[in-house]
Amino acid sequence: MIREIHTGDNDAVLDLVKNVFEEEKEVFPDLSSAERALQFIRERISTYGMLGTFDEDTLQGVLIYDKDSMNILFLAADEQYRCHGIGSDMLDVLCEKADAKHLSRISVNAAGSSISFYKNYGFEEADEEAKEGRVRLQHMEYLLGRKYLGKSVSVAVDRPYGSLHPHNPDVLYPLNYGYIENFAGEQDGEFQDAYVYGPEEPVEKFTGIVYGIIFHKDSEHSRWIVTAPGTIPSHDNIIQTVAFEEQYYDTRFIWADDRKQMN
Repeated sequence: MIREIHTGDNDAVLDLVKNVFEEEKEVFPDLSSAERALQFIRERISTYGMLGTFDEDTLQGVLIYDKDSMNILFLAADEQYRCHGIGSDMLDVLCEKADAKHLSRISVNAAGSSISFYKNYGFEEADEEAKEGRVRLQHMEYLLGRKYLGKSVSVAVDRPYGSLHPHNPDVLYPLNYGYIENFAGEQDGEFQDAYVYGPEEPVEKFTGIVYGIIFHKDSEHSRWIVTAPGTIPSHDNIIQTVAFEEQYYDTRFIWADDRKQMN
């Protein structure tokens, strides 16, 4: 069973983290470096979100994460419970939480053998390897939203085709722009932004399929590209059309038709 961990379980969490750190000789070659990492978590544990896998009252594995960015600080299972899919199951729950907030990615600074675990789950190396003390860390990201590619959605348009850009009055919108209706997270004021590619006239609503997703390197949110069902627009034409806005960002596109990734 996976559930949120609350203050009453902090001692069990810290015991598990301590045991894992002491076992990770590749990451922490001496006890002093393991203790420093444990102290870092101990001092901040009340500010993080935590997921735990339990067998009745026994804590089997822990995932500690930043509540806002969903950056993973720690993920591991107690030695006797490893190789049972616990880590992947907790990542699935974290992805659902991030998805509900319309975040574009979850991230982790991975070290040692954990790098291959995250790669197998679908994480990608995002930046060059860094070093923190004696520990070499690889920043990795898992891009969210892929499961919506090709799915039908409805867009409520609040910036119609031909309207003035709110921050640049010299620019007119060359397509309709809005947000996905009836989507998880709206109750918290979080909306999934979307471009409507195709209609060359103002529309109030548009139902189509998620043909592409635009990720911004330095943003926690993404923008979806919604097109009419059955159409296969040119990737280049779409990129040129949204360039009025996207040219100012370091972007990455993924597509529904062939999942091709472009920079």
